[in-house]
Amino acid sequence: MTQWQSDYITAVGEEAPIETGDGSRITLNTDSALAMDYSARERRVRLLKGEAWFNVASTDKRPFIVSTDAGAVRVTGTQFNVRLVDGGAFVSLDEGRVELRVPNNSRLEDSPIVLEPGQQAVLAGNRISAPAPFDRTAVTAWLRGQFVFYHTPLAEVVDTLNRHRRGHIVLTSKELSSLKVSGIFSTDDPDAALEVMASTLPIQQVRLTDYLVLIR
Repeated sequence: MTQWQSDYITAVGEEAPIETGDGSRITLNTDSALAMDYSARERRVRLLKGEAWFNVASTDKRPFIVSTDAGAVRVTGTQFNVRLVDGGAFVSLDEGRVELRVPNNSRLEDSPIVLEPGQQAVLAGNRISAPAPFDRTAVTAWLRGQFVFYHTPLAEVVDTLNRHRRGHIVLTSKELSSLKVSGIFSTDDPDAALEVMASTLPIQQVRLTDYLVLIR
């Protein structure tokens, strides 16, 4: 269904640069999908899954809106990242100013949450988290072909690696989920990150096939 709804879609391990007619630039991360809907009144895109980096041209005065199931981001000219995770949308602002709105909520429609550069918030469950600082190096690492983890829970690391490799990595115990991972790895070789983690954390990896890896 996502494939039929999308104007742009990336496979696992693939990224795609998108040049729009207004001079904006969008970079679509691995295993992601996006639909375009430009009109005379607004520039609207819909992030259907995955992650995207937006560099929005300010010369076009039509509002630029990124919509997701969790809510929408409204801007004119700015740079920001949107990542969809478990039904929520992480919005990280690098430059400019954005307004965050949740769907079907008149109070927040009238008073959107505003992010300033260096702030991140999460749209989830018809709510918006309070703006908070974020690590720009880690959030934008994928644009440089890197994973950057700073004391990141192993469960989150595994989710990230799964988006960049074919097959599936499975944690066999919930107790392992909170183990912390730090390091910089290449997105071109997710299995190398697995090897390093197996040598530095109290875990073992069991490769049943090239496509199924158990972490225990």
